[in-house]
Amino acid sequence: MRIGLLDPFAGVAGDMFVGALLDAGAPFDAVREGLAALELDEYEVSLASVQRCGIAAGKYRVTHREGHHHRGLTEIRRLIEKASLSDAVRERALDAFQKLGEAEAKVHGVDIEKVHFHEVGAVDAICDIVGAALAFDALGIERLYARPLPLFYGMVDAAHGRIPLPAPATMELMRDWPVFDSGREGELVTPTGAALVTAWATPDAPPPFAPKSIGYGAGDRDPEGYPNVCRLIVGETTASGASLWQLECEMDDATPQVLGYLLGQLLDAGALDATLTPVQMKKNRPGTRVTVLTRAETIATIEERLFREGTTLGVRRHLVERTELPRRIVRVETPYGTVGVKVGELGGEVVHVAPEYEDCRRLAQEHGVPLREVTRAAMAKWAG
Repeated sequence: MRIGLLDPFAGVAGDMFVGALLDAGAPFDAVREGLAALELDEYEVSLASVQRCGIAAGKYRVTHREGHHHRGLTEIRRLIEKASLSDAVRERALDAFQKLGEAEAKVHGVDIEKVHFHEVGAVDAICDIVGAALAFDALGIERLYARPLPLFYGMVDAAHGRIPLPAPATMELMRDWPVFDSGREGELVTPTGAALVTAWATPDAPPPFAPKSIGYGAGDRDPEGYPNVCRLIVGETTASGASLWQLECEMDDATPQVLGYLLGQLLDAGALDATLTPVQMKKNRPGTRVTVLTRAETIATIEERLFREGTTLGVRRHLVERTELPRRIVRVETPYGTVGVKVGELGGEVVHVAPEYEDCRRLAQEHGVPLREVTRAAMAKWAG
């Protein structure tokens, strides 16, 4: 699987994000041609190589004529939805704008559909977000991870006067996201940059991977003392295993009916595995440990099921590594019908063979025979 790891050690803005994607190998023509599908005011995008503290970085720049009008989120949705873009690019861009719109609406205390503000309406913000979606898609990144964002301080002039840094919308977007205190003055993370990171990335640690390309995206300023760039590492996860998340909690007040139903709900929500283990809890009460194995993208759904359907008040989670045998399904014909047989191999040698349970269960019910008879017939056909 191709993944990306964003390292915003000096901050991130929309142009820095796009610059890093382009510097990592995304073709600039894909961005330029994709943006041409939007009905925008007169604008130009360019890419140059610049130096920041001796590091060569991609500088993505959007220029446009003065006097462009501000747009609201509803108008921007229409602009993107009717453009000739792939579904993945369209959805990714809309997700980032939705995230940004929600933050601005909360800061200004208005309904999101009534938000009209410079940050989202400006041509450069549209070119940054849609351009980032186009470059992201061109690189083939399937999952993006990001390291903590820096906190910073100072004041900045805005449309309604001077405001503190981070800007209120940026601070809202950084809510619940890991941060660190950079101790630096000046805007390091813009609302657009924060929206791109928090909408598209996960702050979890990435699985082991082999770096294939590295890109640096430059900001406008070139301060002394540190390189004003964000770094993107693109790589392939190792083939020997997979990184998954293990979620656990204990319950001492759940009935067997609740636990049985919960197990089914967890599997329906995308859990790769879910088990129940008897445990002895505090005050010598017998209880049950619920253990779930899942991928990062389904963590939120799994935790919601645990809280809604179970009786726990807290869920632990940690990253685990799983080594998987290469496997294939062989279809065999039995007197009862077709059964899939799962075959696991180690170094080219077959070390595990098992008929698919659901196939055997269905055929046993259809023919009114014991499950073991269908299983035995499938194994005999495989062996013969």
